[in-house]
Amino acid sequence: MQRQASLPDDAIPPMERSHWVAFAGILLLVSALFNLLNGFVAIFNHGYYSTVYSQGNRLLILNYTAWGWIWVVIGIVMALAGIGVLVGSRAARLTGICLAAFCLVGQMIFLPVYPFWSLATMVLSALVIYGLIAEPRHVPGARV
Repeated sequence: MQRQASLPDDAIPPMERSHWVAFAGILLLVSALFNLLNGFVAIFNHGYYSTVYSQGNRLLILNYTAWGWIWVVIGIVMALAGIGVLVGSRAARLTGICLAAFCLVGQMIFLPVYPFWSLATMVLSALVIYGLIAEPRHVPGARV
């Protein structure tokens, strides 16, 4: 039986350290696409979100254009964080965790109106947070 020499943590490429990191990076990119779609719909099609009703009353959080630009900016930053996670940046992991938590809370606003879309996006955000925080068993040391 031959023992394999263990490489230091810096010598192992980021994608091979943990499959959860790669999974979370890809999910960050997918979530960024979802947020960009939400933002562009709010910017260019005001009627789409104006049909939102809550117990017979109209539900309006912000100006549709402002709400859309917030989601577009979050989507762009989230895409950059996803690329950073795939490259192995620690700052990108922390940014990804914060953005995924923000998206999770932001989708709660749409939960009564678009429950399936909101739940799918919330599950995506929860998986991103888990993937970026969870410590893999085969890699010793702190994760984030």
